[in-house]
Amino acid sequence: MTPLCLLALLLAAVGPPTLDQVRADPSPEHRAKAAVDYAAQAERSAELANERDDAALLAVELNNMVAAMELARDSFAAAGKTPSRQPSSFKAVELRSHDILHRLADLRNKLDADVRAVIDGPIMKVEEIHDAWFDGIMGKKK
Repeated sequence: MTPLCLLALLLAAVGPPTLDQVRADPSPEHRAKAAVDYAAQAERSAELANERDDAALLAVELNNMVAAMELARDSFAAAGKTPSRQPSSFKAVELRSHDILHRLADLRNKLDADVRAVIDGPIMKVEEIHDAWFDGIMGKKK
């Protein structure tokens, strides 16, 4: 095997990072981007939990997603980054958060009426963070 194949196998065996591993990243900007990636992964896990009718896991994954989005917002702030001054740093995460919002809306439509309240709060929080990034990118420069 070539060294590149071994590296690929090793990375595949390690799996995706946990939220604690994302929090431990010393680079605030990298941590923010990794947190949004983690949020997208948690949203997909929430979809799987819904398919398995596991309401407890659904709530846990939605909370993980919100925690990851808040970590991303806070990490950008810790890096001194603002979307109005450094829009290129925010564009990818803004697009990713927009995708998360669409997937959450689809998930909400799939949920039973008595379970929908569980997802309304997380949708509002992700929407708040996304809108701040979007408005900062598209708003007037200060």
